[in-house]
Amino acid sequence: MNKFYTLFVCLILILSCSDQPEPHAQLNRGGGYSKYLVAQGQWLGKLNNNENKKIPFNFEVTKDSIFIINSEERIGAKISIYKDSLRVKIPVFDSELRFIKTKDGLRGYWHNNTKTNQKLLFHAFLNQKGQKNRFDVDKNNIYSLYGGNWETTFSKGTKNEYKSLAIFHQEGEFATGTFITETGDYRYLQGNVCNDSIFLSCFDGAHAFLFEGSLIDNVIHGVFYSGLQWSEPWVSFKNDSFALTNPYMLTQKVERERLEFTFPNIDGENLSYPDNRFHNKVVIIQLFGSWCPNCVDETKFLAGLYDRYQDRGLEIIGLAFESPKKLSDKIARVKDLKSHTGSKYEFLIAGNASKKEAQNALPWLNEVSSFPTTIFVDKKGHIRKIHTGFYGPGTGEHYAKYTAEVDALIEGLLNE
Repeated sequence: MNKFYTLFVCLILILSCSDQPEPHAQLNRGGGYSKYLVAQGQWLGKLNNNENKKIPFNFEVTKDSIFIINSEERIGAKISIYKDSLRVKIPVFDSELRFIKTKDGLRGYWHNNTKTNQKLLFHAFLNQKGQKNRFDVDKNNIYSLYGGNWETTFSKGTKNEYKSLAIFHQEGEFATGTFITETGDYRYLQGNVCNDSIFLSCFDGAHAFLFEGSLIDNVIHGVFYSGLQWSEPWVSFKNDSFALTNPYMLTQKVERERLEFTFPNIDGENLSYPDNRFHNKVVIIQLFGSWCPNCVDETKFLAGLYDRYQDRGLEIIGLAFESPKKLSDKIARVKDLKSHTGSKYEFLIAGNASKKEAQNALPWLNEVSSFPTTIFVDKKGHIRKIHTGFYGPGTGEHYAKYTAEVDALIEGLLNE
């Protein structure tokens, strides 16, 4: 009898142990267990700012990976367990989503550590409508037409006024596009048109953008929201002939100053220009920061350019102006960028994330008005062109035109 009792107790213990959920399954506070951390499929996330505005973004969960979607862009990251919650560390940028699962979906915060530990409330739910839907649209939506090029002014009538070219693409109630400025672009924007209003947003781990606008008498009147509390008005009117200032005309070489610098590389060793390793080479000098999405876009482009032309005599030097105070932390941020983009060219730590500091560090430039700024140097060490800002892939034909121009420029300089 004792043998049968012992066997019975052992069987109960075995069955009891086999029914225990794995640690990550215990986090499924919405009920039900899965071998993956988060329910699979399309999700709609929303970030809340201080003005009670919700900045939406789409993402897809596949196994224990998340893919943040902004129009044509997909940003991949891993979901992991963090203490009693879940975490998604955004590639390159010093930010992360931390959240728990609830019966309605996900709830937590986006921590943007580059903005003095700024955090925005985050919640998300499974999106049955698919990744194109980002904003609520009326069932009887009679939408206005927003497609085309729009001459835009931000903060009109103030000391902070600046011009922009807005490019919108519309398919029915769905809209994509971007705003190009003289210092860069607002990357991939995605949203919806509802009646006479347009709504566009972007979340890439570095920024959370929301653009709202209403079309009144052929003029768009809107507000731009960024992060926790920034906002500014914008106004646009259709103008297919509008163009910004030529980006090659904004930053100039100071004639009396010599092109030279010395900064530590990511191995902690000083590297100088000019130097024997750059003798009779075409050199691109990139001013950037790993915290800057436009800079990351440019770094990906330059990485491909370097792979194509290095054997023919092209060198690229990235001068990083970084947010962390410690040199070791700056190096860590740049190493992360280098790894993420697969870049093989040289990176130097040039200073803090400040345009003023960049200008002081490089007195041979009359000003540094944008990260990135790109300097093209010929084999004799003469600056041939300086490009302020970067037209990223979210600008479509503008990106294609600029990258083709750079290819032609490098070909010409290498053949001299």
